[in-house]
This record gives sequence, structure tokens and C-alpha cells, in this order.
Amino acid sequence: MKGRPLVEILCEGNDRVGYGHIRRSLTLAARLERDGMDVRIQGLSEEASRWLSVPMFAGRSAGIQIFDSPCAIDDRIREAHACGQVSVALDWFGETVPDVNIAVYPHGEVRGTREVHVGFEYILIREEIASFHGASATHGAKRVLVFLGGGDLLNQGHETARQLSRQGLDVTLVQGPLAVNKDAGDGYRVLVNPTDLPQLLAASDWAVTNGGGCLFEAMCMGKAAFVLPQTEAEMKIARFAEERGAVLGIGLGGLREFDCKELGAIAERGANLVDGRGASRVSSIVRNLI
Repeated sequence: MKGRPLVEILCEGNDRVGYGHIRRSLTLAARLERDGMDVRIQGLSEEASRWLSVPMFAGRSAGIQIFDSPCAIDDRIREAHACGQVSVALDWFGETVPDVNIAVYPHGEVRGTREVHVGFEYILIREEIASFHGASATHGAKRVLVFLGGGDLLNQGHETARQLSRQGLDVTLVQGPLAVNKDAGDGYRVLVNPTDLPQLLAASDWAVTNGGGCLFEAMCMGKAAFVLPQTEAEMKIARFAEERGAVLGIGLGGLREFDCKELGAIAERGANLVDGRGASRVSSIVRNLI
């Protein structure tokens, strides 16, 4: 009887690129395991490795390597090719071309020697969030959840929370594991890396997010989001969503109160863009490579 195939995921996470690649790699790993594959997940740097468990399945060679990093994986892809492994890259726009390239947004040319897949339908949403899709209605406009990614790269969390709190809103600031400023709040709650983030988001009326994984989670859950992009790439994604009427606005200067009608319309468009089934689609692509 043939055993379960082994897939290896190599991902990055640090104070420069944030925590999003690790989070979505863990999401994909869980889905691949659910779909009948063994998964070995490793960090590409010492920082990333600290956030991951000890690699499993020592002594076994993976037939497929999945890369989730915005930089410095050209050599890794070439090594995979040399070893006869199938290479799958997530949002990769570098020089070396993988066998399969899956991109949420075409920040550059999306190249793959065998397959290319592009679109929001490949956004990887963890099951705890995806399970709320379409079922989390907003009943007010006062409860705001501020979560700007695992690292809050531009250190805007506290400034945002203070600004909203002074407008009389009920604000909760979530600081991720890589955030530098974990000070107590002045007129708002501060939670550091809470385990119940899906429930906190579900209980909020709207959210302020970065332009990456947090934005996608809010959209999937049906929560209208105001976006504070942390990178140029996130700005492009935020503008893409804004052009489709799926976000409340972009940038601290435009932050304000919103009424229930505005929130409802934006939330519906966001949920239509991010349906929460991306992990299943990516898993299907990987299964077909085995």
C-alpha cells in the first residue's frame, strides 16, 4: 500500500517581511495534511524557524517543495530542480522560474514552467476564519478591531487606536508576535497575540488592517476594513480592492467614523472577493502534481 506523499514548505518570517508568510504557510500545511499528505514545514531563516515546530519526517525526501518568501529563494528553487523535486512558489516574482507559480496579485510577471495561477481565489485563509464566511453580520458601527499584521511594520497600531478612541469608538488593538511596541493602551484595549482573534473579529463592527493577511481575513469574514498598507505591495492590493468598492478607505489621513449602511455595503463586496476556499484550491493544485 502506497504511503502518504511528503510535501515540504519553506517559508520566511521576520521583522522585515512580517508574520504573514508563516501564518499562511501553516494554513496551507493544515489543508494539505487534511487532504492526505504529510507536510514538513521549515523556516528559511533563524527568525522564521523560531516560530515553527521542529521539522518532522527526518530522513524522508519530499517530492514537492513549496516556497513562501518574497526574497532570496532563487538558489533554493534551482536546488529543487537539480534534485528532481517539483517546485511550487507562492507570490514569487524573482529571476528563477519555479515549476508552478501561484499568485494572489501580479506584482510582477508571474512565471512558471508548468502552471501559473493568479487571483484572489488563491488567498489562503485559515479555517478558524473561513468558517465564519458570510455569517458574521454587523449590528452597529462603534466596535473597531485594529490589527495590522504580526509585525505592525510601520508601528501605526497605537496611533490608530488613539485616533479612533478619541472619536468615541470602542477600540481593541491586537499586537502580533513581531510587533515592537506592546505598550498598554490609553483609552483602548491592547491584546498581544491573542488566541481568540477569529472571535474578536467576529464580535467587531469593522476593522482597521494592513494590506495583507489581516485585510483578507476581515474581507472573508464579512467585516468592512479600513486599510493601512505597510509596504508598496500591500498598497497595490489595497487600491485593487478599493477600485472594486471593497474597502472603507486607505491611509491614516482618511480614517473616520462610518455608519452601518456604509459598513454593510463594503463588507458584502469584500466577502465576495475573498471566499475562504483558497487553501482547498491550492491543495488541489499540489495534489495534481503528485
